[in-house]
Amino acid sequence: MIRMNKRLLGFALSLALIFGLIPFTAASAATTQNVTLNLDGKKVAFTGAQPQLIGGKIFVPYAALAAQLKATVKTDAASKKTTISLNGKSIVFTPGTVNATINGKAVKLEGAPVSKDKSVLVPVRAIGDAFGIWVSWSGSKKTVDLNRTKTVKHALGETKLNGVPQRVVILFNGMVDTSVLLGVKPVGAVESYLQQPFYEYLRPSLIGVKDLGDETQPNLEGVAALKPDLIIASKMRHEKINDQLSKIAPTVHTEDVFSWQANLKFAADVLNKQPLADAYLANWNKRVADFKKKMGSKVSQTEVSVIRTNPNGTARFYVEGFAPNILLDLGFKFPKTQTDLTQDIMNVATKEQTPLLDADYIFDFTVDWDGDGAVYKLQKEWIDNPLWKNLKAVKNKKYYKVNAVNWNLSGGPLAAQKMLDDLYFYFNLE
Repeated sequence: MIRMNKRLLGFALSLALIFGLIPFTAASAATTQNVTLNLDGKKVAFTGAQPQLIGGKIFVPYAALAAQLKATVKTDAASKKTTISLNGKSIVFTPGTVNATINGKAVKLEGAPVSKDKSVLVPVRAIGDAFGIWVSWSGSKKTVDLNRTKTVKHALGETKLNGVPQRVVILFNGMVDTSVLLGVKPVGAVESYLQQPFYEYLRPSLIGVKDLGDETQPNLEGVAALKPDLIIASKMRHEKINDQLSKIAPTVHTEDVFSWQANLKFAADVLNKQPLADAYLANWNKRVADFKKKMGSKVSQTEVSVIRTNPNGTARFYVEGFAPNILLDLGFKFPKTQTDLTQDIMNVATKEQTPLLDADYIFDFTVDWDGDGAVYKLQKEWIDNPLWKNLKAVKNKKYYKVNAVNWNLSGGPLAAQKMLDDLYFYFNLE
């Protein structure tokens, strides 16, 4: 119980870091530095107060930037509330407080607006969020770029977007997990492989999201009915229907569904959520380094095998995919008997081939697709065969049945955290 509580506390702290409950800034609150601001690729000249890096966050003189955007500004003298309006969108804020309203929704700014040199400076990301403007920061150049349009390069070409998407449709499970991490609630998403409509750990964040059916055959009529301004798909799953998707809305594709770190960076760039992704990945890398340190030289000497039993009675091992990639990042290796084969996913047809599944540790994410328990009977046939009992991992009691959602089906960053929690437990590192 103590071990489990530590795991839950660690995961909670990770989420706190990601969502800003624990400050994650590039500098102390006392640090102030002028920065350059570009709007649609052109440097903006400011008179008086300049855009500044304050406590690791970028602040801009709102009046000067509003003029550049051709936005309307109104300030209530009594309450000191300022409203900036543009094309039916707005932000309302008050100097000295992080409480604000963006497009009618109460929010907390990443810093309170401050008065300086007869101007009021506000966090630039608040302006971006209000008016659908992409905000990107180059620390080396001390430059913040604001862009009102964006051409996204993706696995099937290029797609132009006229503003940060607000009505997003997501067509694969890993990106659904990613959207929850980034705080982007899609208008529609494909259902999970188990626990439909959405995995239990994601469900509270997806209330009201339209279920668009299976990842491999999404409901295109349902997609069109939602009138999205962006569809996020994957070349691996949806290349054949790309023309149909692109006629509904601008569509972008990841290369595959399991390269979760690359997919997270891609989504953060498209959805204007880079700070959240950066914070998450920094924390992830810290945890990976901690895991490797606690494992020591043992990790590079440990062979792992990732397997499952299939509904047709065969077994399967993986040397590429969501879980294998995480295991490789942690420094583990796969048995030579597996890596010498040309396939990344290999079906093992007969019990005589059972030794192909062996390693120092075996992780089994067999899943009951049909919900009738039949696959577990087939799994037991593998476990009961004499060759299985001679496997090294089995003899040393290092065969583990793991959570299929966390280790295989979900395929996103939040699932990756859960899988890493499991590995700390299995290797007794907590």
